[in-house]
Formats: sequence, C-alpha cells, structure tokens
Amino acid sequence: MPSERMQRRIDSLLDEAESAIASMDWETVRARCQAVLALDPGNADAEAYVVAAERADTADSKAVLPSAEAVPPLPASFVSGRYRVLRLLGEGARKRVYLAHDERLDRDVAFAV
Repeated sequence: MPSERMQRRIDSLLDEAESAIASMDWETVRARCQAVLALDPGNADAEAYVVAAERADTADSKAVLPSAEAVPPLPASFVSGRYRVLRLLGEGARKRVYLAHDERLDRDVAFAV
C-alpha cells in the first residue's frame, strides 16, 4: 500500500489520464499510467487505462478513409438546372442529402436524392 503522499501523486496522475481520455489524447494517457505503474505496480485503474489506449490506437490504425474514387462526384444541378448543388450535407442508409441553391427563389435548400 503506497504512502498517503504517494497515493495523492497516483491520484493526480490518474486524474490527468482521465482528462486525457476525455480529449482522446492516448499518448498522455499512456504516459500518465506508466508513471502510476512505476509508483504502484499492478494498479488496476492504470492497467485498464493502458489497455483502453492500446485499443484506441489499434482502432485508429484500422480506420480506413474512403478513397477519392469511392466517393461519387457531386451532381452539378437538379431539375434542369433550377437547383445548383453546393455540397454534400450527409448520407443516410438510402439517400444522400445535398445543400443546393434554388436559382428561381434565390435561397439555399436541402435536397435528398
């Protein structure tokens, strides 16, 4: 069992690790937890945080961004040029939603295709 002073330092390091988790700063999480484990080998919280950091790193390395070829180009317009497409807003299971400008009414609209 660590002394009271050591326990305060361990608690402080774990608090810093917890804050780093909130901002997904996995290097800081790992560094603070390694410091805790140097002071208190087998600290369950520090070990759990290190495992979480390793999982996050693994998940980040497996995340694959879609290639430019996989994303279809924006349509230039809809309804014979009445709606000029500005950008893609989002994508659901079946449709894509675009921000478009209604040339006739001179206002921006959302268009689902």
